[in-house]
Amino acid sequence: MAAQTEPRQVTETRAEGDVPLWVHPEWRERFSWLVQGTTGRGRGAEPFDMGLSGVQPVGPALDRWRALRAASGMDVVAHSRQVHAADLWIHREVGAPGIQVMDGFDGHVTDRRGLLITVGVADCVPVSVVDPETSVIAMLHAGWRGTAAGIVERGIHRMVESWQSSPERLHVHCGPAICGECYEVGPEVHEAVNPDAPVPPGKANIDVRASIARRVMGLGVPAENVTVSTHCTRCGEPDFFSHRGGSKARQMGVLGMIERR
Repeated sequence: MAAQTEPRQVTETRAEGDVPLWVHPEWRERFSWLVQGTTGRGRGAEPFDMGLSGVQPVGPALDRWRALRAASGMDVVAHSRQVHAADLWIHREVGAPGIQVMDGFDGHVTDRRGLLITVGVADCVPVSVVDPETSVIAMLHAGWRGTAAGIVERGIHRMVESWQSSPERLHVHCGPAICGECYEVGPEVHEAVNPDAPVPPGKANIDVRASIARRVMGLGVPAENVTVSTHCTRCGEPDFFSHRGGSKARQMGVLGMIERR
């Protein structure tokens, strides 16, 4: 049988509970020690907006963060103001129970249990990386700028350098984000995201998740371990917020490891 050369598509399903969390069905079965997924808009009277720097009042936003923390069973939920770059924070301690808000990082890496690491998205790609052998995880925010800056490669390199993770055993998932058919950008974006591909003369569509998948497979992650969400945040999706669709709200890509009992 020929080796798989393309990432697989996966459709996240909504988990039970009051928090609208869309989870990777294969990971839920295979990695029962993970809490993972992407929050959504929800179907309540008020959207489940988790943005902390937008126009919504901080009080309701923090209530949703507390609901996420309670639903995850984690002691700490960590987030950072994102700057569309490639800086990472390595969490070597869990910290005091509660919601931790940091400044200036687009990725989180940890081997600590009881810590939920998160990135905010509304068209950008929430990228989850798991090493099931060493129990190291990364949650990365990859818009086109972060992808061009190498945020995903840097996250994987840190896992390899600090924990001796091997790319051959990593699992990578690109969560709900804007699809290639909905994302039209100028030639400068194509050149930055896909530097080895021909650059279109004007605006053209680009699939950032496909670029991320190629990049991680180029590092040695097996194609069968790379999955891409079928959900597009822009077209026909009532369940997610879209910046290009005019929303200022944010959903969260989340990843954490449950405490051993």
